[in-house]
Amino acid sequence: MELRRLRYYVAVAEELHFGRAARKLSVSQPALSQQIQLLEVEVGVELFLREKRRLLRKVELTEAGSFFLQEARKILQASNKAIEATRRIGLTQKEVKLGTYRMMIRSRILDILTVCSQRFPDIDLKIIEFPTHLAVQDALIEGQLDLGVSLLPLHSNQLDGIALKPGYLKVMLSTTHPLATENSLRVAQLRHEKWVDINRPIHTVYDDIERMCKKAGFSREGAIVQEVSSIELLSGLVSLGIGIAVVPTFFDASGIQGVVCKDLINDDGSPFTEVVINAAICYKLLNLTPTLQALANAFKSYT
Repeated sequence: MELRRLRYYVAVAEELHFGRAARKLSVSQPALSQQIQLLEVEVGVELFLREKRRLLRKVELTEAGSFFLQEARKILQASNKAIEATRRIGLTQKEVKLGTYRMMIRSRILDILTVCSQRFPDIDLKIIEFPTHLAVQDALIEGQLDLGVSLLPLHSNQLDGIALKPGYLKVMLSTTHPLATENSLRVAQLRHEKWVDINRPIHTVYDDIERMCKKAGFSREGAIVQEVSSIELLSGLVSLGIGIAVVPTFFDASGIQGVVCKDLINDDGSPFTEVVINAAICYKLLNLTPTLQALANAFKSYT
C-alpha cells in the first residue's frame, strides 16, 4: 500500500471535500479521485458513502472508512517517526551554511530557521547574508556555502535549485511622495515618474518591467535617473525623493526609514501578477548530499 495514497485519503477524510483536499495536496481533483478509488479497490471496501456523494454531492465516511482513517493516521505518524529517527542517526553534517541576500523578507528567513530547528534539531544552521542574490550564487560556486536562497535564473551550470513561491512587484516611494498615501497603485499612475533601478546586468526582470510600462502606455526610457548595484543605495535614493523603484513583494522594507511600499493592482482592483520574480533554494551540484537535499525539500514547503 502506497503511503501517498494514505496521505491522500487522510486529506479527503479530514476535509470531507475533494476540491479542498486537492488544493491542500497540490494535485488535480480527478487525479485525487482516481487514487481514492484505487485505494478502495486495494482495501476491498467502500471508504466513502458513494450514493451520498453521487446524489447529494456530499462526502461522508462509511463505518469502515472512519476506522481506516484512524489506522491510516497511525501508519503515517509511524512512518514520519521512522524517517526522523533514521535521519538523526545518519546525519554526518552537523553545520550547514545558508546564504541569503539583503532583499529577502525577514519572515522567509524565520520560516527557514523554524523548519530546521523542528525537523533537523541536530543541525546547526548558520545564516550568512550577502549584498545581492548573485553574490549568493558566487559563494556557492566558490564553496563558501552549502545552500543559498537566490533569484532565478541561475548563472552557472554548476548550480541547481528547488523553486520557491514566486514573488511579484510592488512600488517603493519616498514617504513624502504624493502617491505615498494611496492604498495601492496602478501601473498607469507611474507614467510621469522618475525611476531608480538596479543595474540592468544584474536585474532579473528589467525587460519585463519595460514591457509592463509600455503596455500601460509609456516607457521608462530616459526616466531612469540612476542605476545602482545594491538595494541599500536604491532605498536611500528613493527615500531622498530622487525617484521611485519597483521591488519584489518578498523584499522587506519595514526597517528602512523614509520609504513606503505599495502593492500594484490591475484596473479591476485585482493583484498585478504579470511580472513574476522567481526564487530558489540553490546548491552546487558537486556538493549536494542527502542531508542538503532533505533540507532544501523541507524549506520549499515553508517558503
